[in-house]
Amino acid sequence: MGAPPRAGARAPDDPTDQQPSQIRHRPRGRDDGRCEEARADWPQTALAAREEARLDTVRARFTGPCFGVRDALATVEAALDGGDARSVVALGSIVHNPQAQERLAVRGLTVERDPARVAAGARLVVTAHGAPPAVFEEAARRGLEVVDTTCPLVRRVQEAAIAVRDSGRTLVVVGHGDHPEVRGVLGWAGCGHLVPTPEDAASVPEGRHLGVVVQSTFPGAHLPPILAALEARALSVEVHDTRCPVVTRRQRDGGHLVEEADVIVVVGGRSSANTRALAETCAARRPTYHVETPDEVRREWFSPGQRIGIASGTSTPDWLVDAVDQLCRSF
Repeated sequence: MGAPPRAGARAPDDPTDQQPSQIRHRPRGRDDGRCEEARADWPQTALAAREEARLDTVRARFTGPCFGVRDALATVEAALDGGDARSVVALGSIVHNPQAQERLAVRGLTVERDPARVAAGARLVVTAHGAPPAVFEEAARRGLEVVDTTCPLVRRVQEAAIAVRDSGRTLVVVGHGDHPEVRGVLGWAGCGHLVPTPEDAASVPEGRHLGVVVQSTFPGAHLPPILAALEARALSVEVHDTRCPVVTRRQRDGGHLVEEADVIVVVGGRSSANTRALAETCAARRPTYHVETPDEVRREWFSPGQRIGIASGTSTPDWLVDAVDQLCRSF
């Protein structure tokens, strides 16, 4: 089985594309921007109480969609603009964010889980999570045009799995079996043992030379005990740490955010593995709420004078992060 198809060259995730932003309130003042002096009849104690009761927000250093998600969305939007939008069919959700998916649906994108059910002449969109070779083979057999939005970092996992297989080592994929990325990786390798937890290491035969690849969005904190369980059964273990560096950075930034905030709101789809992992990281140290939309945010989560930390997964649109941030500042 050959290597997965390559898209054109992609730019690396550029931090300048997701500039750090810390949102602060400007003091109430005159039209010229300078603060008014407190009136003599306005007690300083009242001013202090008002300041203390005010809620402030601070964002994680990087929020909004990663470069892979931005590229995938832009590619699909171009396909929708390039002809009959009704002929553009996605093989599942483009990204794991319902609101982003809804916006594409309004523009005409439809979703089909089985490529065999896609009408002849349609353009079949492979999502950012990738797909197994059987999907590309079925599309070619039926003459479907494939719009491949596979993230290059997901493609890296696919290629690493093929390399492990070709090396003669026993392939182990650390990841979640219900995730489309993992199904694609196993499909390209054509073999392999799926190990989502330390307990599942028991399914790997003992006394083998193992080669391990990791789902790109797999939580870093969950990896060491799995590797330890594999090492206890193997003659040797060669680990290819194919986790996405953007996701890793988001989780690291979440660790910094909890030092600056009293309570954390993580914005993103509940089906997004990296968003759930980010919320889990923050929840270990601060009260944390995972929301998909501003409508889910509740005033009673916060106490007067608290600072609210805002973070997001890598598939969350900027406009959703902004809306949640603005709502929190309005309380």
